[in-house]
Amino acid sequence: MNRTTFSARWTRCFAFRVGLLAPLAGALWFGLAVGAGSLLVPGSALAETALFRVEQSWHNAPFPPVTTPGGAGMDQGTIQPYVNYKTAMGEYYYPAAEAIVEPSNPIGGAFTLPQSFITFSGTYRIDAKGCPCSVRYADTYNGPGKFGPNNGATGPTRIVFPTTMGNPSPTYNGTLMKWTGGNDGDGDPVTPTTTFDGRYDMSRGGSIAVTPGPRRFGGTFRIFHGPSAGWYHYIDYFSPAIYKAYGDYICLDEGKFGCTPSTFSSDIGDTTATYQYTRYLLNVTGTGTGKQTMANTAKATTPTTPNGRAPTPYGNASFITVMQRYLNLIHPWTTGFARVHNAKGSAWGPFSPPAITPQAQGYDISLGGADITVTLVNPDQAWNKTLSTLTTTTFTLKQYLYGVGRVVSMVRPRLIHTYTVPVDPGDPITNTRQLARLWRLKVFFVPEPTGMLLLGAGVTALLGLSRIRRR
Repeated sequence: MNRTTFSARWTRCFAFRVGLLAPLAGALWFGLAVGAGSLLVPGSALAETALFRVEQSWHNAPFPPVTTPGGAGMDQGTIQPYVNYKTAMGEYYYPAAEAIVEPSNPIGGAFTLPQSFITFSGTYRIDAKGCPCSVRYADTYNGPGKFGPNNGATGPTRIVFPTTMGNPSPTYNGTLMKWTGGNDGDGDPVTPTTTFDGRYDMSRGGSIAVTPGPRRFGGTFRIFHGPSAGWYHYIDYFSPAIYKAYGDYICLDEGKFGCTPSTFSSDIGDTTATYQYTRYLLNVTGTGTGKQTMANTAKATTPTTPNGRAPTPYGNASFITVMQRYLNLIHPWTTGFARVHNAKGSAWGPFSPPAITPQAQGYDISLGGADITVTLVNPDQAWNKTLSTLTTTTFTLKQYLYGVGRVVSMVRPRLIHTYTVPVDPGDPITNTRQLARLWRLKVFFVPEPTGMLLLGAGVTALLGLSRIRRR
């Protein structure tokens, strides 16, 4: 199944909402915050605060635009807290968030980003090959970002899920995106695991290669999901039989459930899980042999084959309750170089090459107070089922940052291993999909905007005069 990038639609919707609210609400909120700013600064002489914004991007399936080397596509998020839009009356943006940094915020200096400066709740749809496929209910927030030197690998490191047959490195054949062989994960695991009370350790192929940057700078940062987060999507790969999958998010870290923003930390070779889904076969329309439709969302309840595992030619459809779980192998965030490879395939659907190698180099630099433009470019793909054609359009958004000082770009590589749990507990759990992904986080440290400060001072002064007048 070929996924459609949702970032463009989401960005357009979000930019519109921000455009309506930012001029007044953002300015007033920032002004009040400045007035109370002295109460927020830690008293310790070992730390101070600095304003910042972040940009997230994801190297994944090769939807245009394709990044090289490696052959992965890239989805970009808008800068958060949301920045920039222009009108005839001027330029407005949400206030920057506040980080705790070392004095003067030097290159290589440790810093901590606060929890929940990135939050989003809402609903969006992804159109995929064959159907308007997926509806997702977003309820997300970030955990604290804790970064500093002497973190992660001490030298060039290769991370694998160890097997008894060894984990040979992939071979590069000289052609872009053509990595062959290397750690198919076919042997038995060296240390068997029983996560979820079952075997989820077979066929964990692929590897992560990391070369740390100067000072081995990096750390922990993760997105968490609230109680209303989840999704459903239709699967018509077996048409005319139609399945519907219901998904939910979990937080698992090294075999332990219920990790929280305050307890989660990234380590080399961590195994984590973030989501899972249950798949059902839908009822036929009406009775008898009627065709299944996406409008009929009822789950079939009467199995007509053993364990209800497959559609049948006998008139009524079987139900299915297959669970799929997605487990990850990761390395902490790093300003170094990271590459992810999986010889068993790491793309997405028939429009993708059989394997991609997402890779990127982080950095920690100073722009010395430069004004910069960060351009978001995201593809939006639509599949025409009648014509069997795929149409790609591109959405572009320019975002403006002023007086940017330090910029820290970090990457976090991830191998994803998907396991299917059969209905019959006597059948084995199988590894059904493996993916290679890379997540990038850029932190821009910015000065306090003068115009906003003046407005904030004015609002604070008016509030003070009003209080004196009432007294």
